[in-house]
Amino acid sequence: MNNQLFLRGVLLVGFALVMFKLIVTGQIQQFIAPKMFPFLYFAMGVLFILGIFQIWRSDHHDHAVGCECGHHKDKHPLKTWMIYLLFIVPIITGLMFSSQVLDSSVAAKRGVQMGGGQKQSDPSANAQTQSLTESAQTEQQPAEKSIDKQQLAKKLKSAKKIEFTNENYLATLEIIHHHVQEFIGKEIQLTGFVYREPDFPKGEAVIARFAVTCCVADASVYGMLSNGEQLKELKPDEWVEVKGVIGQTTYEGNILPCINIKTVKKVQQPDEPYVYDRTPY
Repeated sequence: MNNQLFLRGVLLVGFALVMFKLIVTGQIQQFIAPKMFPFLYFAMGVLFILGIFQIWRSDHHDHAVGCECGHHKDKHPLKTWMIYLLFIVPIITGLMFSSQVLDSSVAAKRGVQMGGGQKQSDPSANAQTQSLTESAQTEQQPAEKSIDKQQLAKKLKSAKKIEFTNENYLATLEIIHHHVQEFIGKEIQLTGFVYREPDFPKGEAVIARFAVTCCVADASVYGMLSNGEQLKELKPDEWVEVKGVIGQTTYEGNILPCINIKTVKKVQQPDEPYVYDRTPY
């Protein structure tokens, strides 16, 4: 048996199993958007087939195939194992450990978009995240086109109560932001995690969610500024369902819609903590 081919086959199957585990547990949605799933299924199948083929080859080859010209020298065993460890460690950690949902610490570095306005929290992180943020904003444009905003705007303006869904989350925020005056006084219900800037008073917070275009690398944070006595007892990253009335406020010179909270209810983190750009390729 050729141990090198066998180990390579096991590594390929291992990566396929990591993908399979993420799909079965539902954790895959914490890494990529649903529209990327077909590519994942294809990659998983290819890796599994190639891995099985390599394992089969290892039992039918006594030595590696070379040109027999003397150029193929065996590497030092320690060097070989160090190279394989670069692949073994991710497989083991992927199979053994659960994934971590993005939280307010990430939001503080990437910036929070309150409606249509953005607040960049950490100036030192601006250079590192600017390209990702611009890419995410650019790629999200098709998603906005896939929703009939005029129809959605008419529906929202005529509704007595504004309720967000995973599908209309981004479009609804944008419509409210650009037509604040027409929504003032309307009831609103929003679910998200609590985020606070260092300069926020205790009774003020952003109720936000991460929006993913392709994967978590391009995730951006969108939410609405909220105020109310009930927020004082809440900690960052707690998931809540807030109900209140839409108002208007000014933050750092920008006019923004806000939620004047009536009730706050703590809720469990949803199975899909992110909202996605579901536009097909």
